[in-house]
Amino acid sequence: MTEILNEYWEIARTFLDTWGISYWLAGLIVILAVWLIFYMLRGVRFFRFLMRWYQRIIVLAGLIALGFWLFYIGREHQIFLDNKAVNDYKPLEQVNVSINGGEVAELMPRDRDMKKAVGPEFELKAEILDEKGEIVNTITRTVKVGCSKDIMISLSMLAGGAEDFILPSPR
Repeated sequence: MTEILNEYWEIARTFLDTWGISYWLAGLIVILAVWLIFYMLRGVRFFRFLMRWYQRIIVLAGLIALGFWLFYIGREHQIFLDNKAVNDYKPLEQVNVSINGGEVAELMPRDRDMKKAVGPEFELKAEILDEKGEIVNTITRTVKVGCSKDIMISLSMLAGGAEDFILPSPR
């Protein structure tokens, strides 16, 4: 039985990938098709019972999905900005960092600061300064946080060109 279901699943995935239909859209189409079948059979007492429960389950699932989505896009994250030496990367003389164009944090060597951002991603802008206070380099990156509560960004690794400049949280 499971072999048959796996075969049908592979056929469905091939069909969806061929036509470029996302799995969310396919699920919505199936839900609407079942609702249409129940609606057409609404004169039969048993199907009226099923239709009521089907609608309740769909509304409940929609509310739960909406709650998860609102949690995902509205979560506040603590971002620790770290200007310390990490592995082969030396700390920067001075760096000005802003998150989503907000207040600028000035960090000297061996400094650490904390900023907050809301949403699954944010824009990080780091201006690297020399001893005279002139801007040497500006780095702008979009960082995806996801569902984690807090992250630490190594500014020395970011300026050094490392791809993975996000470190484990200090907590």
